Amino acid sequence: MDFTEEIQYWFEKLTNYDVWFVKKKGVAYLSEMRGQWVKALKTAVEPQVRSFFHELGVPQDKLPYLKVYESYPGSWIIDAAIVMAASMGTAYTILKSASELPRIADGLTELKDRLKEEFKEITNKFIREDFFRIVDRQHLPPPPSDNFIDCDFTIDARPLLSLTPSEMKSHKIHLNVAISRDALTIENLGNEPMKNIRIGIFKSTTQRNQWAYADSYTGIINILSPGQTITKDTSEFRRLSGQELDLSDPNPLHVDCWIQDEHGIYLFLFYLED
Repeated sequence: MDFTEEIQYWFEKLTNYDVWFVKKKGVAYLSEMRGQWVKALKTAVEPQVRSFFHELGVPQDKLPYLKVYESYPGSWIIDAAIVMAASMGTAYTILKSASELPRIADGLTELKDRLKEEFKEITNKFIREDFFRIVDRQHLPPPPSDNFIDCDFTIDARPLLSLTPSEMKSHKIHLNVAISRDALTIENLGNEPMKNIRIGIFKSTTQRNQWAYADSYTGIINILSPGQTITKDTSEFRRLSGQELDLSDPNPLHVDCWIQDEHGIYLFLFYLED
């Protein structure tokens, strides 16, 4: 933003007066009032930007806001960003579900002229009222125009176009697990080997809702190749104390199987009738 040529010429005529706002061709005034320009920018930009994203279907609690980073002379420049309070991957997911990113970028760019005029109107009104108070108080020659400020407005939508989904990790479960009172059978239904398989078996007469591997009867399978099935007798599973697993109880049992490999822990729940 900068003062118009007419106002700059008026400043030159005021150099013989003791008027602080004409110093450095008005940059001193723009610097002194920097808080006012930030306020004007937020007033002009934030409601329209939020309305734009709301109309696209972005949820109310995810609407972006304006964050002002810095302002500095030259004439007077304000750097700001439209910010979403989310990670890059989350922002991508939210915006992609609302519209295509190039379309959003085009829509933001088209807002530029409207935002520029809104900001210019707010700042002109403030400066006009402020300058006329000073002119009346100090009996100065009046400004030649009500148009005090020219401004340029740039929206760089390239960061929006560079959004990408966050990298996702995935694991597949391709297991068939079966148990009787005598044996446990595990079959690898997948196309990749399973390695370092730790097995924990819990037995109880009531349904369990908490599991700790250290409390189970444990066993290990070093590798289970694709399509391979391994059967282990229940007596092969032991607690840390050395006690063997015994499922020969005549009563119904809840038997839970903890299967753990390099990628995850899988819990299979069984009910063995009489």
